[in-house]
Amino acid sequence: MKLLTIITLISINSFAQVIDSLHLNQTVDDTTLIPDSTFIVQTDSVNILTIEELEQNNLFISRERIIKSNYRFAGDLLNEFPLSFQRDYGFVGYPNEVLLYGIGNPFVNWMSDGISLNDRFRNSFNLNLIQTEDIDSIEVLPLPRGFLYGSYMYPVTVNFITRDFIPKQPYSRIRYIQGPDREASVDANFHALVSKNFLFSFDITNRIKDSTFRNTEFSIWQIKTRLKYFLSNDINLIASYNYNDYKIGFNGGVDIDSISALTSDVNSILYDNFLAPVNNPNDELKTLQHFPKLSLLTNLFNWLKSDLHLYYRFSKVSQRDVLFDYTEEKILGLSFRNKLSVKNFDFNLFVDYENQKQSARIRDDRIFPAIDTYFLKDEFKVFSLGGILSAKLLQDKLNVSLFYKYSSVDKNFERGIIIDDSEIIISPFGYSVNPSNSGTGADVHYKLNDNFKFYLGGSFLDVYSTSSSAKESFLFQSGINFSNDFLNADLYYIINEYLVNSANYYHYYKQAEKTSALGFSLKAKYSFILLESQNALYNSPSGSELYFIPDFTSRTGLFYNDFLFDNNLDLKTGFIFTYIGEQNFSSVETRILKVPSVTRLDFTLAGEVRRAAIVYFIIENIFDKKYYITSYYPMPERNFRFGIAWEFLN
Repeated sequence: MKLLTIITLISINSFAQVIDSLHLNQTVDDTTLIPDSTFIVQTDSVNILTIEELEQNNLFISRERIIKSNYRFAGDLLNEFPLSFQRDYGFVGYPNEVLLYGIGNPFVNWMSDGISLNDRFRNSFNLNLIQTEDIDSIEVLPLPRGFLYGSYMYPVTVNFITRDFIPKQPYSRIRYIQGPDREASVDANFHALVSKNFLFSFDITNRIKDSTFRNTEFSIWQIKTRLKYFLSNDINLIASYNYNDYKIGFNGGVDIDSISALTSDVNSILYDNFLAPVNNPNDELKTLQHFPKLSLLTNLFNWLKSDLHLYYRFSKVSQRDVLFDYTEEKILGLSFRNKLSVKNFDFNLFVDYENQKQSARIRDDRIFPAIDTYFLKDEFKVFSLGGILSAKLLQDKLNVSLFYKYSSVDKNFERGIIIDDSEIIISPFGYSVNPSNSGTGADVHYKLNDNFKFYLGGSFLDVYSTSSSAKESFLFQSGINFSNDFLNADLYYIINEYLVNSANYYHYYKQAEKTSALGFSLKAKYSFILLESQNALYNSPSGSELYFIPDFTSRTGLFYNDFLFDNNLDLKTGFIFTYIGEQNFSSVETRILKVPSVTRLDFTLAGEVRRAAIVYFIIENIFDKKYYITSYYPMPERNFRFGIAWEFLN
């Protein structure tokens, strides 16, 4: 509660999105009502420009859905998308991987307001580093379009859109969650119009958790501050700064081999958090980030909108008792977005450039038998250019698009050894390469009527290669959406030929040469009964086995959802049933482990009181099942969480 007091003092559809912040240009005057009908601004007329979503026809997970979710971190919010799967390691704060369209971390581009968040060294992102209270919505791009955004050519893109709204008075919101083993999360958010031309916002987050299994303690501090300047009706400036200080005991899971040497009944020890031995009892993972950004938003003509972002990110990841002692990145980047609209045609231009400086200190006597410490220093210059040409036909019912992107990387490597803390460059290991690749595609959005919408798209990508014989990969997606006053249903079908098997000293990744998937999402409400279901069926048409993803997943909730007490309480409560099918998994070694299927039942409650406060309560794993999703990381036993989110100064 001391932490809560400190924070309080500091804070003084699949095709549709519930708007809690401004995504379209809005003119604010003396009587303007800002969406959600609670914010009225008294100021001179000024045009409010915002960083828009990447594409209006993408899938959006709205803020209304987000704030009523019993989530721990940003990865939980993607459960709303049927073709997603969270590789859960069972320990709170672990960098759980979220796979989308059957594709995992090495090939997923995680973005915030159109800027890539990925750790460029590992081609991954720890979703614990997202401040969830700062999210307005989550944008999931169709598989054929994912490669278009960011400097690199990754097939999947997810964009977290941050909140941007004008309050009539200083606005604040605090979210506090409490769980077992001293698990606690506090997030305080503050927005204020400090003058008619300046909008200030501030967000601070702290999450903590004690150990259950040995070496699983977790803590993170996060800060974001943002100042927006309305220079004129046509030009807005935004300066922002993000800070992350993340630390977790990184035990590598339970040491199953040690248990097998002691007993034939491994389950008698595997799920015992006191007796179970772990692979890395002293390992620790730390991430420190500084991320300042400057954005220029312009709308000089009603047919032309441009966004320019300049950013710098320092990131240092430290570990003990593992291959990489530490890695460090310094990224200086530029991102330019330009949208030109002429009659029934839109042209979107994307330009991205990054200068990346990476360094790492590595302990591994497999490479230099006589010397167990060496270093590497890399410099990357990454440039990409892409565009989308769209035509609106049949009275805007039909939208046909063609798109293309080119990306190139200029790499310079330097290698050396460390002796007595002195770096000695080994010149034969210094070299440079200049790979490039491109992608092209097309898609169609068609709105038959108010109930039916259709999507069909495909693209071809080639992987980075220094030769002209780069392998071309095919990505395909089709979908249908049906919606009316009582039902919203989505059906997706995708084909993914992007990934190839890769292995080295540090990482092993394997996937079927060709993967297809069928996704189905359903939301149906009758009276006070609400049914929500997300389902995905994966297959390998080539006949090879699936790797890293289950063959079938299902998450279905049955809820009571209605307004009570003269509409003062919006209550959603019920049970969620989860099924995860069998999967073939490997973490580091080349051996493949079979992970059995599992079922789980949870209870959840979220009640919004007078649109000012939300009370949360959840019982996870009601029947206290002993299971794991990732070998060998036991999932939590039955546990309770509760909390409150409160707009306490309003």
